[in-house]
Amino acid sequence: MGQQHSVETCRKLESAFRDANVERPMRPRPYEPGEELTYDVTALVPTASAKVRLRVEKFVGGGYAGQVYRVVPLEVTPEGAVNGLAVGRVCGLKILVPPSSFALRFRDALYSAGFQGTFRPQVHPDAARAGALWQKFVRRAAGIRFGDERCVSDIYATLVDRHIGGCGELREWVEGRPWRFEVDDRLLARLRWRPGEDDAGLGSPEYRAKKQFMRQLVELMHQMGAPELARQYEWWTCKSQPNVLKRSATEDDPAAIPTAVDFRAGLTLLPFLPMSPADVKLIIQGIGRGSLVQFDRGQMHKLDSFVSEHADAFADMADSLDELKRTDRAYRESLPDVTHNHIRLLTRPKLWSSIRHGAVTGWNTRGLTDDACTSRLRASRLLSVLFAVLCWLRPAGPIAGVAVLLSAWLGGWLQYWVWALSAGLVFVVPPAAGFVRRIWGRADYRRHYGRMLTSFGYFRRALSARMAEKIAGWHRAGRVSAKKAEHINGKTLRFTAHSLLSVLPGKLHRLLTDGGYAAEKLRYVFVRPVRLYFNAEAREQWLREMLAEGLSNGMLSAEDARLIEHRIKQPYIQKYLKSLAVHVCTLPVTQLVALIVAGIYVVSRPDLTWQQATAAAGGIIVAFQIVPLSPGSLVRGLYVLYLVIRERNLRDYNIAVFLGFFKYVGYLAFPIQMAYRYPALARFMAGHWATGAVHVVPVFGERGGLLEHAVFDVFYNLPLTLRRRMRLRAARRGLMPARAWHVLPIALAATSALAGVDLAFQAFAGGVPSLREAWWAVIWMPLLTGALVARLAGGAAGGSRMVMSVLTGGALGVVYGALNQAMAYLVFPRPGQSVTTDEIIGGLIGATVWGVFLFGLLATAGALAAELCVGEPKDRQQAPAGDFIENQETPEAQQAR
Repeated sequence: MGQQHSVETCRKLESAFRDANVERPMRPRPYEPGEELTYDVTALVPTASAKVRLRVEKFVGGGYAGQVYRVVPLEVTPEGAVNGLAVGRVCGLKILVPPSSFALRFRDALYSAGFQGTFRPQVHPDAARAGALWQKFVRRAAGIRFGDERCVSDIYATLVDRHIGGCGELREWVEGRPWRFEVDDRLLARLRWRPGEDDAGLGSPEYRAKKQFMRQLVELMHQMGAPELARQYEWWTCKSQPNVLKRSATEDDPAAIPTAVDFRAGLTLLPFLPMSPADVKLIIQGIGRGSLVQFDRGQMHKLDSFVSEHADAFADMADSLDELKRTDRAYRESLPDVTHNHIRLLTRPKLWSSIRHGAVTGWNTRGLTDDACTSRLRASRLLSVLFAVLCWLRPAGPIAGVAVLLSAWLGGWLQYWVWALSAGLVFVVPPAAGFVRRIWGRADYRRHYGRMLTSFGYFRRALSARMAEKIAGWHRAGRVSAKKAEHINGKTLRFTAHSLLSVLPGKLHRLLTDGGYAAEKLRYVFVRPVRLYFNAEAREQWLREMLAEGLSNGMLSAEDARLIEHRIKQPYIQKYLKSLAVHVCTLPVTQLVALIVAGIYVVSRPDLTWQQATAAAGGIIVAFQIVPLSPGSLVRGLYVLYLVIRERNLRDYNIAVFLGFFKYVGYLAFPIQMAYRYPALARFMAGHWATGAVHVVPVFGERGGLLEHAVFDVFYNLPLTLRRRMRLRAARRGLMPARAWHVLPIALAATSALAGVDLAFQAFAGGVPSLREAWWAVIWMPLLTGALVARLAGGAAGGSRMVMSVLTGGALGVVYGALNQAMAYLVFPRPGQSVTTDEIIGGLIGATVWGVFLFGLLATAGALAAELCVGEPKDRQQAPAGDFIENQETPEAQQAR
């Protein structure tokens, strides 16, 4: 559903499925906009039953906890039965089944490892109900703590979706966004700030408001007995930030309290598998509470105490508290959960009965069994155990097959029968178990398969139905276009060819089967960058498209978008867009060079086996992706250097000319460079490029997550912070006299220290060390030298400080290189060592050349560190946050000046 697909085409394919008139229903798939859904729901506070009819407006997305839709109630019967739910008012529908099959399997695998059962909030109505009631109690408690219940989104009712096969909920629809990227030239002060501390003079009010709210909400949830649910809002899980939205109604107040919207945990926290920095602390805290595996378990005694302390606020929720206790108990007793039940599994036979009934309920909710089979399984312990074995065979078969293959390979008894056994366990057992489970659990599947065996006409209709169903799935996944989907439907040979290719990644599948798509992608990669470079109108349209995207995802305000578009014709922006086009042109350079180098290496080594050749080629390609400098980044950096030389203008490129040479970071070089002249455009482009790269990171790269904001801070706010500090320091240094006499004493002291290291080696190790042997001194001494020279230069300009540091480092390298070689060959020669004059001269030249290069480079790094890593000036109140951003000149004023 994340791909753009044609709803009309999907409806045609579903109509073709229905026209086949087969016995079985269509397999679960996401809902399309415009579909109408009818549910029997159970309202919350007060409890009531109702029937609702909804229209789907939009599929919003989903994660490990489930899939979310924006829906509009069309009918509620009886009217007013569901408190908060009104006909015509938009609300949210969350079904606790992930839209991604990978996310579903991963989530269920972790849950099964922790609790030895299927994901109960999805399949057990009591578990879904307990989670919804917890959210109601947290909402009421938040009203006490923050003065407004709206800081926690409301939840109206729970339901069971028989089509998708999971429990769900109707909830308040919160119109808002995760957070806006805020310009902040006091980043380091903000990073030192902690919620509850004085924040006078700090920037990023929206960021700080969210962090403080999440901290206070976590404390509140611990206080009321929901520590495991509080994990949804632990800041340092690094993926909890999207669970808090800023309501659109509070756009004018960045410091307004945001709204917590998601209380459904997705991933189980296992003690041996922390998945974020905060998880380590949470695991230790959980062990202290006696909870080795953590998901959504509450502490009812704490909730009782909290409700008693605030009896007036919870006066109308006494029945809800009793219902929460009852449903939570039924939920917990429906799982083996050996880490919590442990000895009770042996001493309480009734517990196993509850576990069995919980499993049977889950099979029915998921659609694995119809009502008749469910009744039979509830009545027979043996039948339910056998059905459970069938359910476990599907995941257990592949695991056993891989285990057998690994054991045989490690044990050295890998033979053909082992391969056959492993293949059977991986490829035969799961579908066979699924087939038996279907014909056992569902009467419609028994009729379906029976008629396929007894009627050739029905067999053909069943194949046609399966074809339409499969093609609709391919189209939703972006594997085939709408036109091709309709074209291959009903054509067996074409469908078979696509089925063979469906094992490939979706984009590759489409690239190999859709000539128009392949041509479009090739044009996008190879022609579009060149066109952007030479065509100004194409560049402007490119920027307008990015502005529209920024407006839609909340990264850009309407006022900023209007301002940027108004200035789009200005020469500096045109120059920036042209440079950005060059950046785009360099995107495939590294990959092409990597493939060419890997190919040349493999061709030049015919002695390698195919396994060795594949490993070597893969290693070369991976190496090109992780090195800090790559062919693409070198081309980009050289282009910026060419602009500097051609225009004789270093000022407008002083940041880009340095960052442009680095891989990945270089794409942000021009956004950062533009921060002074066009802060709105620079902020947007830095966020657009940086966050776009972050979103490929699994789990932590989610839009609105902490990693996204951290990348923006590093590549946008950190340079602004350092630049502001350097300007304030430069202004203060302007009142001081320049100083240069300190260079000679520092250089002599550094040379003496290095000579002392050589003498110490001679005394204790029996020889003068080489540069490699004394690497720690060779690295740290020039770094310290450069830093001291820069820091003690008084009122000297920044360029003069750098020059003094580089010259001092280079001179130190020459003197020490020569001194090291003289001591090694002339003063303290090793016993039995005989060297010629040519060898002495060669060693001397090599040591001094390396010394100049290495020491000069390290001294430069030390000087940069000394200039950048400066503390907050004492006169911080004289320069309010964002001063240099707000007090900027227009390009016209700069040109006039």
